[in-house]
Amino acid sequence: MGVETTHIRSFVAIEIPGEVKTFLSDMSRRLKGFGGDVRWTRPEGIHITLKFLGNINPDLVGDLRDALTPVCARQMPFALSVLGTGGFPDMRRPRVLWAGLNDPDQALVPLAAQVDSALEPLGIAREKRPFNPHLTLARFKSLKRSSDLIQAVTRVAGIEGPAFTAHEATLFQSILRPTGAEYTALCRFPFSPE
Repeated sequence: MGVETTHIRSFVAIEIPGEVKTFLSDMSRRLKGFGGDVRWTRPEGIHITLKFLGNINPDLVGDLRDALTPVCARQMPFALSVLGTGGFPDMRRPRVLWAGLNDPDQALVPLAAQVDSALEPLGIAREKRPFNPHLTLARFKSLKRSSDLIQAVTRVAGIEGPAFTAHEATLFQSILRPTGAEYTALCRFPFSPE
């Protein structure tokens, strides 16, 4: 009888600073007043996901570190800001509400592609959908009682939020709890010093 390995649910992401979380928390609090059958993301859990890995063997963490360290070491820090709101797949029948990101250096999409490429030799499948950088505010359980919320999100579609600089990526473990997901940083990958 073999030894059973416990897998860890994990992803690679860029953390956002406190002032951005506060801005998103304030915006979410205002939007909650419009009702809807949604589960709101806790502000402390909001991040920019570069690559969702799913359930991985813990023995793979060292290989992930070795693969991602050089990718991130080549990346210069870059500016981002919160810009706009919307829904996936669209605002007619959204499943996810998001805040958008302004990426003037156009660094996020190439970085996500490099992360994807670096992890493929480790058996982690490439992402089939195009990378769409965003900050998840809420997930719809259903569209019941959601028309006022959808209209409110549409009205703030051009909202502008705080600017910040991304200095590193992080490999996180995600533990699903009844109160929401809890994230633990497993490895940090600093970008190249300026």
